[in-house]
Amino acid sequence: MSTLAVEGSPRRATRRAPRTRLDAFPRDPLLRWALRLALAVPYLLVAWVSAATTDAAALNTPNQQLLDHVATIPWDRADPEWIGEIFPPISTLFATLLPGGRAGLAVVGALIAGIFLQKLIEIMVQRKFFPTTIVILILALGANPLFAYTALENFPAFLGLAFFGIAASDIMRFVAWRNTRSGFRAGMLLMLSTLSDLSGLLYVLTAAAAAPFLRLARSDQKGARAANVLVIIYPTVSALAAIFFINFVFTGSLLNSLGSDLLEGSPERFAALGPLFTTVNGWLLVAPVLSAWLIALIVRRPGSIIVSTLVFVAILVAFVLGLLPTGSAGNTFILMTVMAIALVPTPKNRVTTILVDAVAVLQIVIAWAAAFNRPVVADWMSAVGNAFGG
Repeated sequence: MSTLAVEGSPRRATRRAPRTRLDAFPRDPLLRWALRLALAVPYLLVAWVSAATTDAAALNTPNQQLLDHVATIPWDRADPEWIGEIFPPISTLFATLLPGGRAGLAVVGALIAGIFLQKLIEIMVQRKFFPTTIVILILALGANPLFAYTALENFPAFLGLAFFGIAASDIMRFVAWRNTRSGFRAGMLLMLSTLSDLSGLLYVLTAAAAAPFLRLARSDQKGARAANVLVIIYPTVSALAAIFFINFVFTGSLLNSLGSDLLEGSPERFAALGPLFTTVNGWLLVAPVLSAWLIALIVRRPGSIIVSTLVFVAILVAFVLGLLPTGSAGNTFILMTVMAIALVPTPKNRVTTILVDAVAVLQIVIAWAAAFNRPVVADWMSAVGNAFGG
């Protein structure tokens, strides 16, 4: 379900009220890791079949592009120009150190997918979602080709999304439940997201846009909203500022070659925005946002329409600036769905639950329609399907 309707904790934390318990789910660590592995198994199976049978060069997936780039990096240097070549450093180092090339990245992506989905289930259990809602939301997110393709063939983007997904729940705990540790953890996770993929800058913008609209635990504190945003974005800003400073001191340019790569083609991408929304692909891009507005009305949070709209604008800005690299598919759908799971208000009655579930089911249809309409995903699905069939 793609919606950004937001609220505070189901049991709002105050000085007189006990804080909401943030118990892990399942509580037994062995069961928790078993659930993660069980959720990862379908992706591991697809990763094995895909790596063994599909032509990576012909598909030109983001993982293949990453491996091709890593092969050109001179590891005997350590200068500002070199920093630009290895950015984002976390995914670059993973691609360099992991054995197995494309297959190794797909296996790690599948394992991260299991952990990612378990953490989202945990969030919904903590927030007392109905079991039907939990099942439908997890199916809407994880049981579609957009998610599988991103997890197995776009390791940088998926790693960034995983960090962001966990950070989104921590943002809600920090702002609405007064859990200070969650605030610092959210800031660090957003920084790791940015250092994993350039799209992480989009996720930081998304978090900064959403945080001021969350219901505060202490609404009487002056400047609380601005302080919350500062805590969330500070680690990312600090890390990027350090990179900018090093580049400026030694090269006279803030971003060096990285900046020119980002901005190259921006005018063309901006000019393509208008015609995009006259196509089926553009309509499918807008569909999650319209669903967000619908859910906002169902749960009686019309103000959250502003949040979903700001997030969509941030996505468009990221596209124009080149933060969504060629070959990315499904980032928008996954981002909006993760925001929904982390921040959607807990349905208060059966009627609201049924309506929310209905919109969640609609997201499954949207995701599959978008997958078949994206040539890069359709080609990948065809290759994997032929491998399973033959």
